[in-house]
Amino acid sequence: MNTRILKKIRKFRVFSGLLIMSLTVLSFQNCAPAPMEEKTEGSTSGSSTSKDSSSIWNSRPSSGGGNGVTIGGGGSSGGGGTVGVGSGSSGGNSGSGGGSIGVGGGGSGGSSGGGVNPGGGGTPSQTGFRIVTQPQGVTVQEGAQYNLEVVATGGTQPYSFQWYKDSKAMTGIWGTYSFISDNATSYSKEGTYYVIVKDATGKSIQSTLARVSISEPAVGCTAGSYFTFTEAAYDAAYGYFPEYFDGPRGKFLLHSSYDTLNFLYNNRNFTKLSDYNVPANLSYLQQTTVSCRTTIPRIHTPQPNPSYQYDSGYGRFDDNGYWTYHGRISFECRNKKLKLLTNTCQWVHNPNYNNADGGGGN
Repeated sequence: MNTRILKKIRKFRVFSGLLIMSLTVLSFQNCAPAPMEEKTEGSTSGSSTSKDSSSIWNSRPSSGGGNGVTIGGGGSSGGGGTVGVGSGSSGGNSGSGGGSIGVGGGGSGGSSGGGVNPGGGGTPSQTGFRIVTQPQGVTVQEGAQYNLEVVATGGTQPYSFQWYKDSKAMTGIWGTYSFISDNATSYSKEGTYYVIVKDATGKSIQSTLARVSISEPAVGCTAGSYFTFTEAAYDAAYGYFPEYFDGPRGKFLLHSSYDTLNFLYNNRNFTKLSDYNVPANLSYLQQTTVSCRTTIPRIHTPQPNPSYQYDSGYGRFDDNGYWTYHGRISFECRNKKLKLLTNTCQWVHNPNYNNADGGGGN
């Protein structure tokens, strides 16, 4: 009787133990976190793929699963964004994962036990020597500032720069910098620019072309003094006067405001300055005239009367019965400059006199 009761009690104990273990396992699974969602590239907030919650707990220590929690020894790869708790033989060995946190013991990996790896890992990718910011073309009004810039990366620093304008190497202040910052004081600065960048090892790269165009603002011409001068050395020193007085854009009289250093008017013996008074303001493109008997260096030189040597009763440039000086010198207002339009000055012979002497103006 007692033996039979003892056997029943023993079976009950075994059954109770099995029941308790089952309830414990079931409770442990119910505590697992909710299934995680992972968005694939290009997906919207409404289209995501759910991962099986068991994958979070079933990741083996050697796999270092990405975006998971590993309890136990760390793996060899240390996937991105993982948290490793416990000891590991070679956790994060390759260091390829970014932003991993290792808590606990660690082996030979990049993150020691209990350390924090804020990101990165492995060997960073090497970028080639290249230009990341190309110089950009610009249209700027005469007298305004313009800028060209190049930015390079990669290679071996320091870099050196050589700018070219219309395929000719530039010298002076801006020729060897990474940028050009200049004023459009001259139409000679209009053209096509590019730059060649060299790194410290001698590797070179060339930028794209950038066009600088200079436009003329619609500004009138104020009354006052306008000038020309004939000193070629001063032309060369300033660089832009030649193009105004006899350059490809025409011939001009310049307003006194162009004498920015007050040098021309104060040094007439050196500059050979000749100035002319304009009595009233002119609007943009309005025209005015100058007498044919006015000497304007680089623009007009009056011619003497062809019969002067024979008729001493008249002045050298005076009209007489044989010849009359006809025509005009006309200018157009262009942004505080008077641009030469026409010069029709010439000696006209009176057909009632049979004087064979010829002549004429320019």
